Amino acid sequence: MSDIPDASNLLATAREVLVKDFLPVLPDELRHAALMIANAMAISAREYRQGEEALRAETARLRVLLESAGPAATGPGAPHDTDPVALRRLLVAAIRAGAFDDPPRNAALVDHLTRSSADWTTISNPKALRGTR
Repeated sequence: MSDIPDASNLLATAREVLVKDFLPVLPDELRHAALMIANAMAISAREYRQGEEALRAETARLRVLLESAGPAATGPGAPHDTDPVALRRLLVAAIRAGAFDDPPRNAALVDHLTRSSADWTTISNPKALRGTR
């Protein structure tokens, strides 16, 4: 185990200093900007800790979802693609083509979108999900 802080710990420490030591002595006209900076630091720390896993899980779900939708949802080698942006574009095209109109596929799509939204919201604004997870 290393005693060297990672980026998440450094951001959290810097944010704490900003909020506890600088924010109270800043003039009112700078408080909003300082709070925005503190919020961005908190989001960055959470993304550092959770972003890779959220992206990995989303990518895996996208591949399964696209494979289950059949040929209408996939391009050449699409389910084997690991690029989440490319997979999201394929999903959009498949939705537009009606690949998820039937109830079982639609339920799987809604589940994927709900889980992905919750994962990314947990990173960007965890207070928004209090009591929902």
